[in-house]
Amino acid sequence: MLDTAKFAFYVLFHPIDGFWELKHHKEKSFGAANLILALLCLMSVVQAQFESYHYGVLDRENNNILLNITSYLVPLVAWTVLNWALSTLLEGKATMKQIWVQSVFSLTPLLLSMPVLLLLSYLMTRGEMPFYVIIQTAAVLWCVFLFLFGSMTIQDYTMSKTVLMTLFTFLGIAAAIFIGIILFSTFQQLVSFITTVITEIRYMP
Repeated sequence: MLDTAKFAFYVLFHPIDGFWELKHHKEKSFGAANLILALLCLMSVVQAQFESYHYGVLDRENNNILLNITSYLVPLVAWTVLNWALSTLLEGKATMKQIWVQSVFSLTPLLLSMPVLLLLSYLMTRGEMPFYVIIQTAAVLWCVFLFLFGSMTIQDYTMSKTVLMTLFTFLGIAAAIFIGIILFSTFQQLVSFITTVITEIRYMP
């Protein structure tokens, strides 16, 4: 599993060959992906707690560690499920497990940038923040690059179809969030109504 996790460094510079190897030949790829995700969540917590005040969270006492972790888990789960559901309709070749592995491995640049940004937050002044932002943006763009080529490889799509699938997936996530907000709001109003009715019944003469 550790050897497969180390394979993420090869995927960084050879995404097509790398994701093909992950899909067809690398054992323990699911465990390796979960290890990378665990390191990513850990580094996000460390970065939020220990980054310099010039760049990090100001109110660290009230910083929600669970929120740091779920900010990676929830989008990944949503992406994996919806991307798999759509790919089954558009002749995709990847399983849900393979999409999960590809998605997590695509976040490797973000993981590698975190300790670098943590160190730079203590070495650079606030006026040098543009350099910090450039590194952060480059890591995110590299992740997007890996996402696209990784999805294209494991689904056996063309690039145009991959971009289309990605847009559909994001639209699906947005729709799911919208429906979730509506359901939550409706449930909250229902609970409030029931509570009000019970209170009025209790105080009836």
